[in-house]
Amino acid sequence: MVSVAEVKVSEDLRNADLYLSLYSEKENFNKEDCFKQLYKYKSHIKYKIGNGLKLKYIPKINFKLSDDYEYYDKINRILKNDE
Repeated sequence: MVSVAEVKVSEDLRNADLYLSLYSEKENFNKEDCFKQLYKYKSHIKYKIGNGLKLKYIPKINFKLSDDYEYYDKINRILKNDE
């Protein structure tokens, strides 16, 4: 599963950092391979974002890894063990 955890846009709206959370219950899940696939479709994603926004410039997209799901999963496991 890929979720956008956060988006940071530069003041001039020309650059956007998309912080993505990647999660899978599969043991053979490789985050690097997932990122490679996302970069293959980066121009298509930018096109789709451009269709939804009415801006003079469409921001350049930079994907960054967020560890939100791992953090929440760790907290959940700790809480479940305490019960």
